[in-house]
Amino acid sequence: MTLDEFQPEDDFLSEISHKLSNVSIHVLPATGELIEQSDLSTIKYLLYSSEHYKIKQSIEALRRYLSQDTRSNRVNDILSLDILPRIKELLALNPDHSIKFECAWIITNIAAGTKEQTDVIVQHEFVDVLFEMVNDRQYGLEVNYQSAWALANVAGESPSYREEMISRGLSDAIALILDEIFDEINDATYFVSGKMYISDKVYYAALDALLWSLANIARGGFRTAEHWEKYVYMFNILSKYIKLEIKKLEIEICWGISRILHNMYGVDVFYEKIRITTHLCNRLAAILGRGSTSRLVPAIRTVVNISSGPNYWIHGLIDAPILYSLTRLLEEQSYVDLKKDVFLVVSNMASINEDTVDHVLNHTIVMQHIIAHIRIPGHIYEDFRWVPSKSHACLKIDEEWRITKEATWILFNIITIGRDSSIKQLLRLHPTLPNELGYLLNYANLSTEICERVLESIISIVQRTNKYVDYRQYNKNPIVSLFLQERVPEMLNTVHDNYRSHKIKTLCAKLSKLLMASEEDINQTAAIVEAGNMADEFGLPSLEEIKSKSQKRRIIRGMEDGDVRWIENAVGGLNI
Repeated sequence: MTLDEFQPEDDFLSEISHKLSNVSIHVLPATGELIEQSDLSTIKYLLYSSEHYKIKQSIEALRRYLSQDTRSNRVNDILSLDILPRIKELLALNPDHSIKFECAWIITNIAAGTKEQTDVIVQHEFVDVLFEMVNDRQYGLEVNYQSAWALANVAGESPSYREEMISRGLSDAIALILDEIFDEINDATYFVSGKMYISDKVYYAALDALLWSLANIARGGFRTAEHWEKYVYMFNILSKYIKLEIKKLEIEICWGISRILHNMYGVDVFYEKIRITTHLCNRLAAILGRGSTSRLVPAIRTVVNISSGPNYWIHGLIDAPILYSLTRLLEEQSYVDLKKDVFLVVSNMASINEDTVDHVLNHTIVMQHIIAHIRIPGHIYEDFRWVPSKSHACLKIDEEWRITKEATWILFNIITIGRDSSIKQLLRLHPTLPNELGYLLNYANLSTEICERVLESIISIVQRTNKYVDYRQYNKNPIVSLFLQERVPEMLNTVHDNYRSHKIKTLCAKLSKLLMASEEDINQTAAIVEAGNMADEFGLPSLEEIKSKSQKRRIIRGMEDGDVRWIENAVGGLNI
């Protein structure tokens, strides 16, 4: 089972371009001086000429004018000429493919502008003509991909445009072009130390445009589950292209796969039709192990979405060196914004079964970072209270709190799902863990979710260690003695009074009773815990009750992308 959580988009996600102007991807020779606004009237005059070379000269000049500067005022200058009908005519009817390409380029850059500018393209009925240019191979690859790019810019404007484009088959058309040229691209590549590169500039330009376009269309924002067949086709194509080890293309491929998996969450028929291969997971691990931030963000988001899928997808991540690659993101301060995603992957890994728990536990560096984040961000604990640290003002506190939340989820999963031997290993390697969990309860502003995870984790630790006869000292559970020494019962009284949540009040009462019962008679309490019905009778949660709460993976949803039904469910689950 996977839980939906709503979370506003991160800053770096909001900055990702949903439209893209063509200024450099495949630059044609541009002779002469810069095109000035004062030249536009002459250019317009030439555009309506019957002479081919004058038409070509004028259309190239218009493209150069838009490409020299992508500010919206340039687009307005072109729109004020009232030449869109002529450009559409040339795009549809002129036999010169180079003129068609220039026209599609101009429309691409206009559609990359403001909403009003994009709407003008739709209102002038360019969409039908552009679809024809995408689908007809006689116009050549350059016209095909530039027209697809223009339509992808239209799709980037709004979910309604994206839904229209995907319904009309734009994603299928782009995927088909990519599929057709895949073998040709293989033939046009060369290998160095086993890595694949592309030497042909036209192929590179086509891939850059088409992969970006496909990833942009995959963003969703509508009822994407109804279009699962199209998402299967997109996924299969992008999975083929993940073999290309080209930095810029890796970004688009990872964004596309991430968005597809995010949109298709919970769509069983989609799960049945695709495969998360070992090769895909290995490539993601390689990107995470050496990539720059621009590649790391889509790669980690792809891994997050894989980890939120069916259980058998997790095994693909485990078979690949994903955790080894993720340690880099934990160790380098520059990647602090990505830590919560790393921890979410680890939490989802640990939520499956005993074997996946052991896989996480055996990664020493990962576990060290998890334990280190069982803390109040920007504070230190001394004399039974949390006090601000010197680094408090320098931290991204909201981000640090998200990391702490993920750390508590990971430990909750490990403590409740792991084997007895795994719990003993955890406590042996991290003997201060019980202290750290107890300290969190002494912070008045602890979030409800973190508080719940801490209380349930402590309950599970006490229950599990109560039955470890070889763990006892003087017929006492040393973990219970530690919690009593750290004044946890007093903290529970305060937590009980401070929180309005009925669940937290109930957990406080159960934990308080469990601690007292364990201290008074550990043998009887351990027996009660083993017998689920007795546990219910005495108000104590059984181990199975706790474990059932932990075998849940989570997926984070924001306001924009994804199937709107899942976004609505996640928002509906907010506690306001």
